[in-house]
Amino acid sequence: EIAGGEPFEDAVSVKLPVTIPDSMEKPYFLMGDAAHPVNLWRWQSGTVERPEAVTLANGAGIEKIDGRDAAAAGLSAKGVYKDGTWRVVMRRALQTGDGSTDIQFAQGRFIPIAFALWDGSNGETGTKHTLSTWYWLLLEPPMGVGPLVAALVVVVLLGGGEVWWARGAGNKKSDGEA
Repeated sequence: EIAGGEPFEDAVSVKLPVTIPDSMEKPYFLMGDAAHPVNLWRWQSGTVERPEAVTLANGAGIEKIDGRDAAAAGLSAKGVYKDGTWRVVMRRALQTGDGSTDIQFAQGRFIPIAFALWDGSNGETGTKHTLSTWYWLLLEPPMGVGPLVAALVVVVLLGGGEVWWARGAGNKKSDGEA
């Protein structure tokens, strides 16, 4: 149900540190700080006049937010609205050419991540929105072939053991008949 007044765009923002911290220290939750800048990925649902859009910025505090070209950084997003719920997917390569302004995702490391949501039909716009605390994102390293090889060795050993057992049981039956 839409709240009174003019509805605004729905939006979602993802906040990530520019560099993955080596400790448990996370950036300041409101747009980072000078010592711990953040990447801000933001998707907006669009309006009748304007299509959906994705933007990219770097934040080093509330007063220091520098917009960047999302397409040049390889950031894209697509949202789908169905049954009263938005599903938004943001995409970017794990590694980019610019490690000084973009997070370089690393598998097997905990990465701080936070979210902000704007429900336009509820009158949320600007600083009026829902803000999460920091969570931890862990990109699991690829499994590789080790577990597959180990499973194959176990299957071969079990199969060989069963054949050996079956032959031994067959030989005992033949000895008893003689």
